[in-house]
Amino acid sequence: MKPATVNHSRLLKAAAQLKHGSSLVADRIIAENPNGSNSSWSGVFRKLRLQRDRLHDDSSPRIDKPAFSVFAKGNSKLPFYAFSSMAILDCAGYGECGVWCYSKQAWRNPNAAGRQISNSMLLASEKGRRLIEDEFMKLPKGIVFRLYVDGDFDSKATLKFWMELLKRRPDIQAYGYSKSWVELVALHLDGYEWPKNYLLNLSSGSRHDDGLKAVVAGLPITRGEFIAVPVDRRHIKSGAYKSRHAEGFTDYAKAVRSNSDKPRLFVCSGQCGDCLPAGRHACGDEKFRNVPIAIGVH
Repeated sequence: MKPATVNHSRLLKAAAQLKHGSSLVADRIIAENPNGSNSSWSGVFRKLRLQRDRLHDDSSPRIDKPAFSVFAKGNSKLPFYAFSSMAILDCAGYGECGVWCYSKQAWRNPNAAGRQISNSMLLASEKGRRLIEDEFMKLPKGIVFRLYVDGDFDSKATLKFWMELLKRRPDIQAYGYSKSWVELVALHLDGYEWPKNYLLNLSSGSRHDDGLKAVVAGLPITRGEFIAVPVDRRHIKSGAYKSRHAEGFTDYAKAVRSNSDKPRLFVCSGQCGDCLPAGRHACGDEKFRNVPIAIGVH
């Protein structure tokens, strides 16, 4: 039998069903390749379906092990600990960014997509959130933590869950990007006291208007904007956007600045921890509060 084909539409439908306790699409994908390896689409969905069963097993109050690790421990592009959930599915405020969302590139890898879906499933249940909480409290002391590489706050409840966890770990320096502006404003209007160890970047491509954006920009946790700026494709094809040490980065940075309408701008180097000396990064630095940070659309 031909192995399962999982395009973006089918993947999102399977993820949404698993998040809410169903597995009709996942069942079909597994049936199309029942003997697939653990790293195949059918193997990944077998693990996710088993996690679904454990999350909805009323005989057990806890789930001991997730289908995929909850947190990722850095790589050459992102040297910090990080959390992701299912992009687009969990992005409450996404708009035009859904067209060019970089997370879709990761969906070519079944395991990368599986990690996102697994975390979305965990966040959707009380039992799953307890597991995330347990794993978060085990993270090393004093780390830099990116909250959401893929995905976003899908609700006010999820937003508050994370903010409360960060309060319990004041040693962790957290930052992130979000278009879930309705949820952020709603929690703020509750009189919520925000954690002091989280900085928010307002990412471009939201479905919301500038009026709501201005309100979120005034929140005490907001560092400033992170925007995507169109540039000539030669800058992207050359890889100049990937590092400030890359050949052609200076010309690329000039193109970003000239194509933006911002009078003052810091150009992202493409690698967290690479843009400033000593492993610092502008997106999580108070010194860059209210300074727009930009990257070329890629």
